[in-house]
Amino acid sequence: MLTKLCLVSLLIFNVLTKPPVWCKSLHSPETSTEGFKDLKEFSHEFLSSMISRVFKTIDLKRVTYELKERKASLETCFACKLTMALLQHLIEYGKQGDELVHLIDSVCLKLDIETPEVCNGIVRVFRDEFLAVISKVVVNPSEVCGIILGNSCAPVHNPLHNWSVPLPNIPKPPVAPKIQLKSVTKKLRVLHISDTHIDPHYVDNGNAECKKPLCCREKANVTANSQSGYWGDYRNCDVPLRTFEQMLKHITTFHKDIDYILWTGDIPPHDIWKQTRKGQLSIINSVSTLITKYLGAIPIYPCLGNHESAPVNSFPPPFITGNESIEWLYSDLKHIWSKWLPKITYANIKKGAYYSVKIRPNLKLISLNTNYCNNQNWWLLLNSTDPAHELQWLVNELQNSELLNETVHIIGHIPPGTSDCLQVWSANYYRIINRFENTVVAQFFGHTHNDEFEIFYDDSRMPDDISNLRATNVAYITPSVTTFGFMNPGYRIYTIDDTDGSSHFVLDHETYYLNLTEANKYGRKKSLHWKFSYSAKKSLNLTSLAPQQWHKLVLNMMHDDSLFQKFYRFYYNRSDYLNRKPCDNETCKLDILCRLVTGKSHHFKFCDELLKISRSK
Repeated sequence: MLTKLCLVSLLIFNVLTKPPVWCKSLHSPETSTEGFKDLKEFSHEFLSSMISRVFKTIDLKRVTYELKERKASLETCFACKLTMALLQHLIEYGKQGDELVHLIDSVCLKLDIETPEVCNGIVRVFRDEFLAVISKVVVNPSEVCGIILGNSCAPVHNPLHNWSVPLPNIPKPPVAPKIQLKSVTKKLRVLHISDTHIDPHYVDNGNAECKKPLCCREKANVTANSQSGYWGDYRNCDVPLRTFEQMLKHITTFHKDIDYILWTGDIPPHDIWKQTRKGQLSIINSVSTLITKYLGAIPIYPCLGNHESAPVNSFPPPFITGNESIEWLYSDLKHIWSKWLPKITYANIKKGAYYSVKIRPNLKLISLNTNYCNNQNWWLLLNSTDPAHELQWLVNELQNSELLNETVHIIGHIPPGTSDCLQVWSANYYRIINRFENTVVAQFFGHTHNDEFEIFYDDSRMPDDISNLRATNVAYITPSVTTFGFMNPGYRIYTIDDTDGSSHFVLDHETYYLNLTEANKYGRKKSLHWKFSYSAKKSLNLTSLAPQQWHKLVLNMMHDDSLFQKFYRFYYNRSDYLNRKPCDNETCKLDILCRLVTGKSHHFKFCDELLKISRSK
């Protein structure tokens, strides 16, 4: 397949410019570059047709799936390099911005990647960002794809994208065992809400099987099987505001013991081809007002999701100024978050949308802006070096807490182990967490929509037996409120040790869900009933929620399929979606378990150890 792709792309480049070096290296002798014509001589129609022919040789559905599922096969990596090489060559050989954008729109239509409305909308929404970034990128196509997809696609040597945050010279204290006090006399109850993705344009009895990235917004072409439910739909649909409001009412009625709330981002819907700055601010303000209405008496600690910006994933670092900067969003966030946060946080929010607050005299909460690790944040292709100095700030915060004998909880949106997080950022974050493992006792994220977790390990040594790996930390990932991705809507409540002198460990967590099938059966005729799903400690047979116990759980699920299947039900928050394939084979099982042991993006050492266990059965 790769040889075929290279031959086709070489043919086009021979006609257009010159063969790409990363393709020439697969063949010998070198292809002659004599007689190339200037790109300006070729019509728009000719170029779009030729480029479309190249990409028709690629399984675009597979490539898209692999990008979503943190996999970078040779084909996906090649497709990335080919795309970047084409773009850079087109610019180099005289294609102007508007021509380039029009060409991309045409290719989108010819390949039937999306509907005309979506293709045109995506091009319109992303135009300015795309042109600003692509014209300034200094790394070659191979390194661009290494940045986006990780070193398994291509090594990255450029110092702008190969960096380390310095750690303090103060020696790391001896590792303190993560053991909770024998007598827990005080507890905190902490509500975690994530990925609301409220769709103000949701319609019941709408089309849930449209050909767009987000459905349930129109009543055209509706069939009996494609009708959306009143409270939401398992297919590519977000939730209506009424479902979220019913959830808030339920929480205020049945969980009166909540001490504070973690709200880990992604408020707007998935209509990324239609979004504007004004529209994003409107939905963020509306949902924030609704939360304040029902839960305003309780402290709320938010962080920023990747869907809050327009375009989606667009979070320019501070060196991007003027109209292209992110100041429009951060200034509004400062205003909204000021209802819940002290003035001392405002400067960092305006700078980079991160902050720290004291929750208890010896407990600090740090809210990170993980959009600075987002591999779909194209601005980072210009320079990904510790954007907004966030990680250096994190090191300073943790060092101060270590000296003061404080414990720290961290919240963020994108989990550091997901492939959505840049490998270099994730590696630095992992190193920071392991350096301050005595101080950081819990991490809380969202983004994936699934109910899962990520384990951090002491990777300074690799024991012969994976069971002897030392787990250092756990990142909890809560299920989403939105149904997008075949989920039941859900929320979580953590129980945290607040006994005097405690380290504020997580003692347990309880997850709640709405059975969407049951709710839609009655529609508006019956009030919603949010059900208790499970207790982590009881249902997963954990003696505690210490990191080592989560590691043992993964090993147990390798051998105990009934335990794994129970976890898999929780993974989709007990969704009844009928078209999802069962996870009843080793490949699927290893894919899920691999996610759980990967706290460092594109780092598969611990996955490989699980594979060895599987093969030894």
